[in-house]
Amino acid sequence: MPGENLFARTMRAICAFLFALMLAGLCGQAQARLLADQPYHINDSGRLTTEVYVDGQGPFTFLIDTASSRSLIYEHVRARLGLVQSQPQMLTVYGINEKSSALPVRPKALSIGGEAIGGLVVGVLPDRADSTLDGVLGIDALARYFVVLDRAAMRLKLMTPDAPEARAYRDWDSIALAPRQLKNIPLDFWYVRLRFNGRPINTLFALGASVTMLNWPAAEVLGLHKRDFTRYGPPPVDIRDVLGADAPAVRVFDLQIEMPGVRWRKQTGLVSSAPVFEFFGLDEAPAAIVGPGLLRDNSLAVDFPGHRLYVG
Repeated sequence: MPGENLFARTMRAICAFLFALMLAGLCGQAQARLLADQPYHINDSGRLTTEVYVDGQGPFTFLIDTASSRSLIYEHVRARLGLVQSQPQMLTVYGINEKSSALPVRPKALSIGGEAIGGLVVGVLPDRADSTLDGVLGIDALARYFVVLDRAAMRLKLMTPDAPEARAYRDWDSIALAPRQLKNIPLDFWYVRLRFNGRPINTLFALGASVTMLNWPAAEVLGLHKRDFTRYGPPPVDIRDVLGADAPAVRVFDLQIEMPGVRWRKQTGLVSSAPVFEFFGLDEAPAAIVGPGLLRDNSLAVDFPGHRLYVG
């Protein structure tokens, strides 16, 4: 300003700088926060579900599945919302039980505890008479958050990785989460390196899997030889879509599964040539899948952006 001396101009510049810093700090605090906090449930099949609103309607019951490549809704939800096909090409959806072709739709937002997740192309699957689910909350919706599943309170929380509330979980035992893309879809799936009976095995982290599964290469590493079980024949016809058509599929007992600081004793798992191993490119090397069958009695915190799984 005209007539200002150097000291006055300097002090005004310092004050403006400090004010800008204060505003930046306040904006940072506003952005680093707890975004959603609501109940989750364990359904009759041992899988995790929570309530989701779609374009303001609902609530709908969604399965929480970190091994579903996309979020999904079933046909009755699409019809209720009047959603129409959003692109000419059908979607190929990879999930823990199947690889499916799905109609693409683009809702304005999926909302969890008030946190609106927009910009998703959601797949539509045919209704299933044996299911009470309305949809699936996939990795496309979850991967941007620090996700907490508080087992004691049965609460699902979504927060930014730098939220003050996230600090409490970083003292828990933890293990690296390694992202890996399938060849034909630009989405990461998440893997941990767990030890099964003392042997390290690459393991898909799949909250949609209600049972711990191993492929036959992993079983061979653990001393279970496929040739010794062929007499049992293939799985029953009604579950071959899950366990595969190839013989054999067997249940194993007394597995000890470990990560740094945490050990699960006397676990049960299934060994089979399940289609899911082929979907995720896990059919040739030793591999396993873990989800609520192993983890449902633990609280979990999943820092997807930071590539870390914390177990309470």
